[in-house]
Amino acid sequence: MADVDANAGGSDVYQGKSAPAVAGTRGAMPGLPAVRAATWDDLKAALMAGWEDLKATPVLSLGVGAVCALAGNAIFWMLDAGAMAALAWPAMAGFALVAPFAAVLCYEISRRREQGQTVETSELMAVVRASASSQVLFQGFLTLFWLTFWLHIAWVLWAVFFGVQFSRFWDVAGDLFTTTHGLAFLVVGHASGLFFAVVAFAMSAVTFPYLLDRDADCATAMVVSFKTVFASPVVMGGWAALIAALLIAGSLPFLLGLVVVLPLLGHASWHLYRRLVGA
Repeated sequence: MADVDANAGGSDVYQGKSAPAVAGTRGAMPGLPAVRAATWDDLKAALMAGWEDLKATPVLSLGVGAVCALAGNAIFWMLDAGAMAALAWPAMAGFALVAPFAAVLCYEISRRREQGQTVETSELMAVVRASASSQVLFQGFLTLFWLTFWLHIAWVLWAVFFGVQFSRFWDVAGDLFTTTHGLAFLVVGHASGLFFAVVAFAMSAVTFPYLLDRDADCATAMVVSFKTVFASPVVMGGWAALIAALLIAGSLPFLLGLVVVLPLLGHASWHLYRRLVGA
């Protein structure tokens, strides 16, 4: 693939350094950067910048999405083939919990373009190595642990409403929508899933980009992430809702839409981080 002009579509506000604190930032705690309250214009600008990154590096970006879509399908069909319907659907719903980790390569691509570096398909391994710092991997482990915890809760809820018998998803799909216990399971299950999703979002909204951008540990990065979300809960809640809506839309049919949706959100999340987190 030909070299890409790294400045195409990149920001003219921050180049190769942490975004400066600007009007509207909240004072930083000792050792922590200031964060700026997000606006709806920030979300729009981040999505537009993310789209430019996706267009500039289609092979690498869409490749990340394709791998994630294939992995998601493999997990679903393996669970369903093993008559573990209780985990198949929650596992797909829980995909949003690990999406920030899955998009790490997209953050690195955006970071390189922002710094004026070329991003070629031949540099894939360099991108992977740059993304695989110990703190990034440990944060990924924490994210996967949170997903595993959610799956255990989902299994308990399934046992409460359907018993502990194993079934294939398609064998019980009708009961979910046509019986009282099925509808109750959907309400309780989705409410529980919402709690896990909200915590996961606050925990990882800017955590992975922060770890890629700075010499920091996971605890610091998560504190900054929570701080960023709490600085503008309405707008960041809208961002979370948009992410959820796009991931749901991208999951139909057979997760094929994630090929585009996941890298787009990954690139956009990097740019949103750069707009909101100061030096």
